[in-house]
Amino acid sequence: VMMWMNARCCWEGFQTNDTQCQNIDECATGNFTCPDNSTCTDLEGSYTCTCDPGFSGNRSLCLDINECSLGLIQCPNFSNCINMVGSSVCECWEGYQGNSTTCEDINECLHNSTCGDHSTCVNTNGSYLCLCDPGFSSFSDVCVDIDECSDNELGELCTNGTCMNAVGSYYCECNKGFRSNVTECVDVDECSDSLNSSVCQIHSTCVNIPGSYLCPCHEGFAGNGSWCKDVDECVALTTPCHPLAQCHNTPGSFVCVCIEGFMSVGTLCVDIDECLQADGQCHSAATCINYVGSFKCSCNHADSLTFIYVFSVCGVASILTGFDAIFQIKSDILNNHLAC
Repeated sequence: VMMWMNARCCWEGFQTNDTQCQNIDECATGNFTCPDNSTCTDLEGSYTCTCDPGFSGNRSLCLDINECSLGLIQCPNFSNCINMVGSSVCECWEGYQGNSTTCEDINECLHNSTCGDHSTCVNTNGSYLCLCDPGFSSFSDVCVDIDECSDNELGELCTNGTCMNAVGSYYCECNKGFRSNVTECVDVDECSDSLNSSVCQIHSTCVNIPGSYLCPCHEGFAGNGSWCKDVDECVALTTPCHPLAQCHNTPGSFVCVCIEGFMSVGTLCVDIDECLQADGQCHSAATCINYVGSFKCSCNHADSLTFIYVFSVCGVASILTGFDAIFQIKSDILNNHLAC
């Protein structure tokens, strides 16, 4: 805007070029006074000072606006608002990465060098853990081997054997008769069919015991565990059988056989009453008389029974009865003939 006035009549903020008054751009000429953190803006015949973005105040002072404390900035989760001169930024927490709109967890375990030897990296929100592998413990941020064999807290290891430490573990050197399943010694069942069913000899039974086995002989046999032979009970026992029986040895046992005229009833030998069995096969003119272990056929008396006697003279058969029979019997006896 130009004003047609003489040099003595130009308003403040204008200057004459001898013919007219022109606006003076104080911002361009540097003929202005603005506070720090502000910008000069030329006006017609004057100028103004405007605080820069992030600052507030007046023409004499522009102060930084703390957007973080005033809540002017909304930062994403897992970040902090950081005020800066004239501005602010959202800075992700340690262990997170992103921008002003999002912060995501950094998986430090994707790098093999994150944790040391004998440890496992476990990612957590914003951080990570280095957990020592089994058999190791942390010492000054280093995983060192645990000597399980000398660790009193673990108690006695490898019963029936010797504990041997190894890197990250241990193993058992077992005594004879035991086998190792790495962390303990277990008994070897020598009597198991899967190992050796013939570990014991014939006439014996395999009996497993911790660390070994026994071969006791069967009943009726005796030996030293390596062999078993039959025991003759008829000789070894004082009275193996009833007094009226005979002892007969058998493999691993014995039997008792009653003598003739007796029969077995349990462990006893009792008399057989032969007269109850077809009258002892005696003659019809005789009476069966039982004795202990035997019997007798006794001829009947003539005064109470009728005798019948059959004999042969010169090939001719004759039959006598009564007293005639008795006299003939006596005659035959005297002459050595068979009589009743």
